[in-house]
Amino acid sequence: MTLTSDSVKLQVNELLLIGQAATVWDAEEKFLDAHLNDIVKLVEVLDDQEFESHEAIKLLMSHGSRR
Repeated sequence: MTLTSDSVKLQVNELLLIGQAATVWDAEEKFLDAHLNDIVKLVEVLDDQEFESHEAIKLLMSHGSRR
């Protein structure tokens, strides 16, 4: 199953709602860690424009400059 753009925010929100993350940043980090393989697969199935506009890729790029 391919990771859809729509499912990204839903999964991040779920991590917050079930108490697995205390902040949005933490939830996003947990999502990225859990779905790294799925994100890599997006390279193979999406064209450049779809890839750049995918919510998981946007999230990854926003977390790219880690401390």
